[in-house]
Amino acid sequence: MDDHFLLFLVLFPLISVGGIALLWIGLSGIRKARVRAERERARASGTVVDMVRHLSLGRGKSLFSWHPVVEFMVEGRTLRHESRTGYRSEQIRVGESIEILYDADAPSHFHLEKLSEWEAAGDRVTVIAGILWIIIAGVVAYFVSQ
Repeated sequence: MDDHFLLFLVLFPLISVGGIALLWIGLSGIRKARVRAERERARASGTVVDMVRHLSLGRGKSLFSWHPVVEFMVEGRTLRHESRTGYRSEQIRVGESIEILYDADAPSHFHLEKLSEWEAAGDRVTVIAGILWIIIAGVVAYFVSQ
């Protein structure tokens, strides 16, 4: 084996670690969304009645995220649940009417329909960024090793 090839074998994994991480994060988000979509198929109209502030440390969100508390009707009963997903405060407002998708067996498991496409787009962008990072890492490692 020549020295250039060995240098490439060392550089490429080191440079591509960030891309692999982005790819894993994006694919994980897509998988979670798919599982959630299979489980949360029932639809209801609700109203955001409160916003609860939580400390958020992941996925590029601000230091605090806001979890909407949504009131909605299921089989003649009014339910009130806090979303497990946090959002930026300007994405949702108290008093806003909103469509939700929920698990018919566990209505407290729901997500806001209007933001599910936004979340899916973020996951796809993360996957694309990871792939591009890996490609660029390969090109850089190749040229440096020459």
